[in-house]
Amino acid sequence: MASSPLHLLLLLLAASLLCSTIPVACSSRTTFPSAATTTVNVTSFGKTYGKVCDADRFAELGLNMSAFPYCNASLPYAERVRDLIGWMTVEEKVGNLGDVSRGAPRVGLPPYKWWSEALHGLSSTGPTTLFDDLRSRPGNHSGRATVNNGTVFANVTNSAASFNETLWKSTGQAVSTEARAMYNLGKGGLTYWSPNINVVRDPRWGRALETPGEDPFVAGRYAVNFVRGMQDIPGHDDGAGDPDARPIKTAACCKHYAAYDVDDWHNHTRFTFDARVSKRDMAETFLRPFEMCVREGDASSVMCSYNRVNGVPAWADARLLSGTVRGDWQLHGYIVSDCDAVRIMTDNATWLNFTGADSSAAAIRAGLDLDCAESWIEEGGRPLRDFLSEYGIAAVAQGKMRESDIDSALRNQYMTLMRLGYFDNIPQYAALNERDICTGEHKSLALDGARQGMVLLKNHGDLLPLDPKKILAVAVHGPHARAPEKVMDGDYTGISKDVKISHRANTTIYFGGINLHIEREGNDREDIFLPKNQTEEILHFAAASPNPIILVILSGGGIDISFAQNHPKIGAVLWAGYPGGEGGNAIADVIFGRYNPG
Repeated sequence: MASSPLHLLLLLLAASLLCSTIPVACSSRTTFPSAATTTVNVTSFGKTYGKVCDADRFAELGLNMSAFPYCNASLPYAERVRDLIGWMTVEEKVGNLGDVSRGAPRVGLPPYKWWSEALHGLSSTGPTTLFDDLRSRPGNHSGRATVNNGTVFANVTNSAASFNETLWKSTGQAVSTEARAMYNLGKGGLTYWSPNINVVRDPRWGRALETPGEDPFVAGRYAVNFVRGMQDIPGHDDGAGDPDARPIKTAACCKHYAAYDVDDWHNHTRFTFDARVSKRDMAETFLRPFEMCVREGDASSVMCSYNRVNGVPAWADARLLSGTVRGDWQLHGYIVSDCDAVRIMTDNATWLNFTGADSSAAAIRAGLDLDCAESWIEEGGRPLRDFLSEYGIAAVAQGKMRESDIDSALRNQYMTLMRLGYFDNIPQYAALNERDICTGEHKSLALDGARQGMVLLKNHGDLLPLDPKKILAVAVHGPHARAPEKVMDGDYTGISKDVKISHRANTTIYFGGINLHIEREGNDREDIFLPKNQTEEILHFAAASPNPIILVILSGGGIDISFAQNHPKIGAVLWAGYPGGEGGNAIADVIFGRYNPG
């Protein structure tokens, strides 16, 4: 396709297509008069309340709140948590060891869903963040402004490439504000399993795009700042006093612990992989970001990985969990398994000969506090949810673990919820609502972050920035300019026509790279080359164009484009990563000189 005076608009539209590799952000919304704001997360008998310890809520349950000291806000958190656990039966305790906690209505404790994600903005992954319930629909006259999405910031690899710690923290602050707003709307949680700070040992790893990259120190500094942004409340972030009593805005989680960097590679998957790591490599490379995250970032959670580490499942390794994370690093929070990890390892590691009770006991005794799970079916056909809730009673009855072990796990959970204001609310965030989601300020931050993360790899003859006054016609090509699904399509039957367009244009821009069909969770790449015929196509356009072309690469993990390094007809190469909801604007700003990339 080509144009002349409309070249800037065309560039913006074409570049914006790259954003379909991630969720669309901040779509246009229909605004209705906003109703009075009230937090609506805790539900009892169809009514909603802003906190657990609401006297009216207890009355609905037929209970007198004053009879339960855990609702006495004048008492220390630790004393309140001890009282709450003391009211619960062992059956009730075990029922709260899974990510969909069952609560204990008998003593006023409601269910809670722990699983929420916020890698580079609020995500609908998991059962908690429910944008679908808030999106505009025909006939929606609810009295509230509708919410389509949260702000989608640039992917983590992009953000890390900025080397800007202030940006990382500001992003965490924006995400946590939107998280609190969603919580107040009754469509979001308070506990987020982000960031992913695994060190990238091989660029072919499918989840490389989720991480800050291959440098343990950069990954650690990213973790510290993003977590501080997610958690810190002004006036409570100086570390003074009891860290277990420090209120937090949302709860962040550093994952996946530890030595995880394989998803699906030939005969190995993340469920079967055994990472054999020396003590030195473990300390200097794989554990260092997590240590910084816990010690300096004061993260309130750590998630275990699926894999084994030197033969031991990460979720059952007491040296890694109770010994290192909670003992040496002094975690103030809870430790959670990756989803279904306990069940999967039990099923796959037949050499362990573990029953469900054996695995549950091994996990809790090692220091695991919470079992993330996805619905699964037992062999007999009975639907179950998580291992610990299903087999915990048997583990206690068989003497494989003590009730006091469960108490310790629940203490770590409920201390986190106390700090989040789940029981009492945090007044300064109570007024946040739909108008605090995807704001102009947050979109500006997303644009700034996308620009800062871009890298100019080549600019021969100062081809960039382009001068609009000198452009007669611009040709925009490539799979990301056509449609996202074309990234993997090897049928380039229209190339002859496109080559003719490039021949007539005095400026040619090619948007190439990969997308989330190629690199993603559960899928490692075979190599680091561009897919199928992209290289051939780029060379065709370069040969046809009267002037050197501009190559814009979209990817999270590394790509080998060495063919472009010394090619005389490829004048500029810009790595754009996956730049998020403002990515199209960011690319245009770089190409036309409104921003100078790194």
